Amino acid sequence: MAKGSLKPTHPRTCCPEPVPISHDLQEPKAVQVLSCQATGHDIRWQGNMARVVCPAHCEREPAAVAVGTGVHPLGSPICLGAIVDRVLPVYGGEMMLTKAAPIQAQRILGQPAGLESYSGGESNVAVSVSATGLKGEAWHGYPTDTLDLSPSLPPEHVVQDCMETFDKLPLETFGDSVIINCPGRCGGAGKLAGTLIYSPDSSMCWAAEHAKVIGPRGGRAMVTRRHGQNEFFGSTEGSEQSQDAPGANASYTVALPTSDVLARMAAPKKTFL
Repeated sequence: MAKGSLKPTHPRTCCPEPVPISHDLQEPKAVQVLSCQATGHDIRWQGNMARVVCPAHCEREPAAVAVGTGVHPLGSPICLGAIVDRVLPVYGGEMMLTKAAPIQAQRILGQPAGLESYSGGESNVAVSVSATGLKGEAWHGYPTDTLDLSPSLPPEHVVQDCMETFDKLPLETFGDSVIINCPGRCGGAGKLAGTLIYSPDSSMCWAAEHAKVIGPRGGRAMVTRRHGQNEFFGSTEGSEQSQDAPGANASYTVALPTSDVLARMAAPKKTFL
């Protein structure tokens, strides 16, 4: 450094500028241990996310009644709902939860957040009920550490075409998840049906933008296959508008992938000529 100068005599080339994130979601660090009766009202939400641990055998809790599948009203028991969704085994485990923020159009009109109705479902050991007219926010989750979760997760699915739909993903059963990597500005490409939970023929990257998981520059999102829904409800969030649609035998949610999940993602296989 030159004498009497506060500036170096050569440019800094060692450290690139950090890449700005494409969303305003912040990953929670603290873990909250739940009881089988805990609902979304008991969660210490960090923004609109929470990392939680469920005990074993919440399907045996007689006081817990789960509502909905894939997306649940805030008053629905967390751990039992996750068992119904098949994202959590009966032995319990750790999950990342996302609380659905009020849709902008609903806020403007003074309508409650969440879905107009919730579709019930079942797994091999637990069931949930359907409900209509439940006011308030909603939640959904995906596993981050369970006994049946593979140490190495599948490679990310790189989306080449904004019109690519959820039903093209390699997700065979309910509860399966994969990380997608979206290009930017996919809003308006193809079809988008649903709010918080989307139809199989919806454009996955457009859905991720609508759910505010990624921004217009693209990015990564965790996609989880869910049980079928009786109906999909459209909404407007900013410039992203989805439509109503009849039910289907599968549905999909999108969420922010955590750093530990990204670290366990397998590298794509290389092909040699």
